[in-house]
Amino acid sequence: MLIAKELNPKNHPTTPEQAKNLGILLTKANIIRASWGKPMTVTSGLRTWDEHVEIYKKKLGADYSEDKVPKGSKHLVGAAVDIADPSGDLFDRLQRTGVLKSSGLYCELGTKGWVHFQSLPPASGKTWFLP
Repeated sequence: MLIAKELNPKNHPTTPEQAKNLGILLTKANIIRASWGKPMTVTSGLRTWDEHVEIYKKKLGADYSEDKVPKGSKHLVGAAVDIADPSGDLFDRLQRTGVLKSSGLYCELGTKGWVHFQSLPPASGKTWFLP
């Protein structure tokens, strides 16, 4: 099972909202983990704004500008976790089963090498969404 420390590995101080969101996320992510039956490696959980900006500087490279950094990221409020999925097997399994919907999590489409889960709905309200 995933443990709380994995969702906040740098032990950032949390607001009451972040702490609540992390608890909800942990419970829901462990529904996925139990169904998956294999270890899951967290690659990103709770982030500070500065960490979030650094991720996008690396991701966007020369195309980086602060206006391209998603300000509504659920990672910032403790409601999102990225799980390593280098083979794509976890993502494929999620699409073949109903476990994502039954867990109450939402999953980002278009990721490669990881799966992004969040416990708060995206703007579209869809279980599977594009950011």
